[in-house]
Amino acid sequence: MNVWSNTVGTMLQLADEVATDTAFDPNKVTPGFEGFIFTGLLAVAVIALGFVLVRRMRASAYRHEVREEIEAELAENAENAELAENAGLAENAELSTDGSADAASTQK
Repeated sequence: MNVWSNTVGTMLQLADEVATDTAFDPNKVTPGFEGFIFTGLLAVAVIALGFVLVRRMRASAYRHEVREEIEAELAENAENAELAENAGLAENAELSTDGSADAASTQK
């Protein structure tokens, strides 16, 4: 425990000495030209990512819309096929109750 307290005490003393010996120079703490370029590139990257995000979201929405339309068409086609099958069965049932096989073959 004593070693840690001595180490921390020494580090605090060194930090205090460095802080008092160093004069504040506003030209050294500015980001300069490199910081300006980096900030500009970061802004361009964020804007580009925004455009990519919007494009992907729009494509996903269109894909979802098309899938819904396809599902609706498939359901409608299945329903129409079922209705046609049921109508065909009902027609066959009516013809078989009449007892006229020749009339059934001529109507089709």
